[in-house]
Amino acid sequence: MEESGRVIAVRPETLRAFIARLLTAHGLPERDAGTVAEVLVEADLRGVESHGSTRVAGYVSMIRLGLLNPKPKLEVLRETPSIAALDGDNAFGIVVAKHAMQLAMEKAKGAGIACVTARNITHTGMVGFYPMMAAREGLIGLALNNGPAIVPPFGGTTPTLATNPIAVAFPAGEVEPIVLDMASTMAAGGKLRLAAKKGMPVPPTWALDRSGLPTTDPEEALLHGFLQWAGGYKGFGLATVVEVLGGILSGGLFGTDVPPMKVFGKDPLISSALYMAIDPAHFMPLDEFKGRVDRLVRQIKSSRRAAGVNEVFVAGGLEFRRHAERSRNGIPLSEVVYRELSALADDAHLPFGLAEPDAR
Repeated sequence: MEESGRVIAVRPETLRAFIARLLTAHGLPERDAGTVAEVLVEADLRGVESHGSTRVAGYVSMIRLGLLNPKPKLEVLRETPSIAALDGDNAFGIVVAKHAMQLAMEKAKGAGIACVTARNITHTGMVGFYPMMAAREGLIGLALNNGPAIVPPFGGTTPTLATNPIAVAFPAGEVEPIVLDMASTMAAGGKLRLAAKKGMPVPPTWALDRSGLPTTDPEEALLHGFLQWAGGYKGFGLATVVEVLGGILSGGLFGTDVPPMKVFGKDPLISSALYMAIDPAHFMPLDEFKGRVDRLVRQIKSSRRAAGVNEVFVAGGLEFRRHAERSRNGIPLSEVVYRELSALADDAHLPFGLAEPDAR
């Protein structure tokens, strides 16, 4: 759905630097603040605004309320040449997730395939960021996250699972990588929160109200209702798989043991995750693998189009196109998010002036 109202075009490098300064002012080490800023701005560039700079205010609130540890002690619980299990000490999930995927990548280059779990972490931002790290180095990447118990099982009414995102990235040769990044629900909870922040409705297929009926009111859905599973029982089935691999296997909280979260930034947000990397070079020459991925992408793109369809996209294709456009022309921040960041800057006594408002 199209957003109405003014937007402010912001240069990605300017936004990235501002977010890093703001988080450093709230106690994050400079390196970690840079990592969080990198992941948030990458989400904005790819058009995943629900996981971009709109999250900054919530993160700052979590630090102030003691719900997020800005200087954690990351613990390696166990480790072998192909696996590792981490405890994040209630750290920024983004920081731990990047570290975990990097570790999985390093191990996969030696072992062929590697998995790293992480427990006791907070929000990890755009989950697709981490598999794309692997794809950039010629590896296959996979990331799975559980989270707060906010969605009931299919056919039930008791919140038991989170939106439980799944992200996979495959390196390619002459074309962009294939990147699947999806929630197990019809939409991520962050999309409803962003819509509520902007005062906008959501499609009736995304959520249910307190009576179990479709609603377009994001606040009703977040505070009193539920998100809808993608594909009904199939989405719930995928979410269950994520819960086992992210929550149970990591040794972290799972199911109804995870505290629910109604208001992002004010309620606890505890999650666990699994990160996997596969080195295709252990199966065949890397160039051959990439060439085969290229061929699959071309087969998909050359499909005869249905009526009214101008182009067939591979998973991640729209986001890569949006990334290129926003890298050239700037990130279109909504006025409500721009003002939110401005208020955070004032509160932290930091200079602000990302851009001048541009009515569109």
